[in-house]
Amino acid sequence: MDAYIVEILFGGFFLLLLLGAPITIALGGAALATFLAVGKNPIAFVQIAFTSVGSFPLMALPAFVLAGALMEAAGISRRLVDIAETLAGPITGGLGAATVLACLFFGAISGSGPATTAAVGMLMIPAMTKRHYDRAYASAVTASSGGLGIIIPPSIPMVIFGIAAIGLMPPPDAVEKYGQFSTVSIPKLFVAGVIPGVIMAGSLLLMNYLISKKNGYVGLTEKWSGRDIVVALRKGFWSILAPVIILGGIYTGLFTPTESAIVAIFYTLFVGIFLHRELKLEALLHSLRTTTWITGRVLL
Repeated sequence: MDAYIVEILFGGFFLLLLLGAPITIALGGAALATFLAVGKNPIAFVQIAFTSVGSFPLMALPAFVLAGALMEAAGISRRLVDIAETLAGPITGGLGAATVLACLFFGAISGSGPATTAAVGMLMIPAMTKRHYDRAYASAVTASSGGLGIIIPPSIPMVIFGIAAIGLMPPPDAVEKYGQFSTVSIPKLFVAGVIPGVIMAGSLLLMNYLISKKNGYVGLTEKWSGRDIVVALRKGFWSILAPVIILGGIYTGLFTPTESAIVAIFYTLFVGIFLHRELKLEALLHSLRTTTWITGRVLL
């Protein structure tokens, strides 16, 4: 019976993929086919799907996605890119380094790799090609750096992992040694992502420097300008404050990861409407639509 279920589940999944169905449809269709094959009531499938997403910690997922989409519409992501470009300055491969830094900043807000890649790539890939970077290299740097979004906290995959591990019992020997404890803490997962994220960013910066030096990709300016750095930081002050508020609130215990995502949304709305004055109704609706389809695909 177990082998029969596995055959239906994976067979249906790969069959739908071969037919050209999106991964989300293939996953859902294979699960539904398996559910029906074992003789379960189809109504229970809907109930399971509803209760699976009816989790308070899981609310962080759509909230962080929405926060990332709103930050792009509110001009926050553009200002983060400007700060990164100014800091990169005359470094060889400056635009590539700016891309890595921008993904590091934006990933500390959105928690999503695709959102980070899209927001930064939309601005940086055209800028790099304009300065005679190879388009394939510009795309590769952006895609690689976008992966920082799922390592640097807050991270949507870490939230999903933490939720999936809720209820798992710790090993008996660990309980005997340390006492009863929760197997997974989402805030501790976030803390654990900081050092690997910084190491990854440093590695990307090093590789960008070596490849840029080999290919002759020069920096943005002849030398650093203290005035330009101050101007960029002043213009992007409210943008750079976003990750400070989000991560600072989590690590100081002021709010949970889910609450931090809600804070990020309201902070972005406030900055976009009243300070930057760039967030319009049409952009707000577009952000909501983007959040809907990204969240749906991830949850499926």
